[in-house]
Amino acid sequence: MSHPLAAAPAFRETPGIKVCGLIEPAEAVDCLAAGVDWIGLNFHPPSPRFASPDRARAVLSACDRADAFVGLFVDRPPAEVAATCRALGLSRVQLHGDEPPEDLAELADFFLIRAFRLRDASAVAAMSAYLERAEELGRRPDAVLIDAWSPSAFGGTGATISASLLDDLPPIPRLMLAGGLTPENVAPRAALVRPWMVDAASGVESAPGRKDPAKVRNLVRALRPAMNSREFPHYPLDSPRSG
Repeated sequence: MSHPLAAAPAFRETPGIKVCGLIEPAEAVDCLAAGVDWIGLNFHPPSPRFASPDRARAVLSACDRADAFVGLFVDRPPAEVAATCRALGLSRVQLHGDEPPEDLAELADFFLIRAFRLRDASAVAAMSAYLERAEELGRRPDAVLIDAWSPSAFGGTGATISASLLDDLPPIPRLMLAGGLTPENVAPRAALVRPWMVDAASGVESAPGRKDPAKVRNLVRALRPAMNSREFPHYPLDSPRSG
């Protein structure tokens, strides 16, 4: 079982763009104006990009586009995740910790992104086993995000996933690529896996939690012309705004 929004094609001609960890309303407005499709609100308190409920409401109010936002959580009870998202009007959830596959069924009302931090080949195997178990339980994630592993944080460190791991990935519908993406490396790294969406955080910041409008615009410009070149196979196009 998956969320109704997941009925959209699993691949697209040009990847969508998500920018994660917004805490300033004006910067969120700038991101959407630059062509960013989704914005991540980070509800993990230890993160420098943590958005309190009041801060999240301010960002959402400035944009008036709840459909463009994703709520990111780390190892929180599913009931708490659902309650937070419903209170803010969010329909998309990103689980970025060590949540077991059994938690996914309790979030059936949301478009669910499950993040995996890839350190080595064993982490890729563990991800595949996790997805198989989720399938057995009847609730596979609607999208899968891959990020770099770090011993100090769950994400947003600027670390990149090794090219050898990207080369060995199994086919994954709605694959979201994260991990140290910048305007300079987003196109060549996306070429390795042809993702459904890319996800940037520290690579478009001037300081932790502060998005640099010029870097955001440059990332959008760097990715989209490259994705339309002949170097990339063309998949059915669907808009990330439609799910």
